[in-house]
Amino acid sequence: MKFPKRTPQDETPPANTVIGVSSSFRGTLMVTGTLKIDGEFEGDILNCDRLEIGEHGVMRSDVEVRDALIRGRVHGNVRALGTIEMKAGARIEGDVSACSVIMEPGVHFTGRCTMLEVGSEAVEISTDPRR
Repeated sequence: MKFPKRTPQDETPPANTVIGVSSSFRGTLMVTGTLKIDGEFEGDILNCDRLEIGEHGVMRSDVEVRDALIRGRVHGNVRALGTIEMKAGARIEGDVSACSVIMEPGVHFTGRCTMLEVGSEAVEISTDPRR
């Protein structure tokens, strides 16, 4: 039996930084890779590629990331140069902007949604030297 080959784009890398359930952090985080928040966070997040807010997670921050997956609560603005995905049960109070936005039924969203142009933002994160 043959299984279809998975490409690196299909796989989500595991979080290399986690704020666990019942944990609380206030301050500035410099994260390379993926940050998963299952507890509470308030402050600044710098240099983060992917942000994941778990269903018990609460974030009070304005962030800019490549991709975001939100299952919990966000109080602040989220800007993604790629995709923002909001799952059922998520509560977002703030503005979101991204090249692609996915919102499931059951999301509570209060704010503005801005679709980013693919042109200039895509060039910034491209690794292809021909562009």
